[in-house]
Amino acid sequence: MGSKRKILIINGSLRGEEGDGYRLAMKALEYAKTHEDIDVSIYSLTAPKSTTKELYELLESADGFVVISGTYWNNISSLLQRFAEVCTAFENSPAFFGKPVAALVTMDSVGGIEVANKIHHIFQGLGCWSPPCSSVVISRIGEKAVQDSIAINSDENDDVWRIADIEITIQNLITATTFPRNEWKCWNFKILV
Repeated sequence: MGSKRKILIINGSLRGEEGDGYRLAMKALEYAKTHEDIDVSIYSLTAPKSTTKELYELLESADGFVVISGTYWNNISSLLQRFAEVCTAFENSPAFFGKPVAALVTMDSVGGIEVANKIHHIFQGLGCWSPPCSSVVISRIGEKAVQDSIAINSDENDDVWRIADIEITIQNLITATTFPRNEWKCWNFKILV
């Protein structure tokens, strides 16, 4: 590939450039930037594009997506819900079709895996696919457990998701962007832009 592959981080956090969702977005950005052949940017849903045409062009230019949401009563953020509703017009179009997606989710204590599953399900419906190890759910309780067991030789919390696990998710997403998209088959669609 001659040009850089593009990863778009979609920050669906209600707090935009503050809080835990933004912290995950910045960590994903940091890991992706260590790859010279990757161009990465963050699109915050707190500052949506002015037109659906602008949004479509942004999505179409991406080779893969990292989608971030907090956990709101076992659900995605209202911003991400609205984004999905608007993007229904782009289902199976070049904006999404055949592109890999990863989910990064924050939660206090419960519900995050349900949110990650919803993100993957929504984006698969739009035409994306999920590579291995493409979800990380960071909880306040999990972070405390990890911190408390750092000094212990046999870490009983080694299976608890932690911020460092985002690096694996980003690596797998980047690998997945090398898969050819033109070999997938698609139902008929109309781009409603």
